[in-house]
Amino acid sequence: MLTLNPRASDGYGEAFYKATAGAWGLADTQDFLAAVDALVADGVADPERLAVTGYSYGGYMTCWLTGVTGRFKAAVAGGAVTDLSSISGTSDLGHLLKTYEYHGDLAAQSPITRVGEVTAPTLLLHGENDDRCPIGQAEQWFAALRERRVPVRLVRYPGASHLFILNGRPSHRYDYNERIIAWLEQWVSSGSPS
Repeated sequence: MLTLNPRASDGYGEAFYKATAGAWGLADTQDFLAAVDALVADGVADPERLAVTGYSYGGYMTCWLTGVTGRFKAAVAGGAVTDLSSISGTSDLGHLLKTYEYHGDLAAQSPITRVGEVTAPTLLLHGENDDRCPIGQAEQWFAALRERRVPVRLVRYPGASHLFILNGRPSHRYDYNERIIAWLEQWVSSGSPS
């Protein structure tokens, strides 16, 4: 497993922290792909068995990365953000995010505009009461992938908020982790669906 501190992570100064403002996905894609390339070059990662997963902004990047490269054999997006235009009016922080984070060309920064390029089987895990990243974001991605016949599954956690993976029902947290393992075993471990 590879975890990163890409641009917009805290702890590397203000310029680094603000580096994705107005350029979600556009400014930090290479931060993720360069690290994967290095692991493949070093023989640590098998390029035929790569998967990508993340939650919240990581869910956004999971969807984004599967739309800009076909190298991932599976994806798991939790608390996903897929359409910056619609989330601006539906998220509890929509106005602030639009003003300070993803201002500018929202379509250019939205994974939904690249969904036609996605081939990775995708698991979406989302709290039904998520006010930060409303469930409609995952529903849009699910519907778009399903229309394109990309294997996709959407799991909705009843009553769960954005932070349910940290402080939600123990049964939800357990299920969330078990589903990630099962999805990766199905689509990545054997190299083909079982």
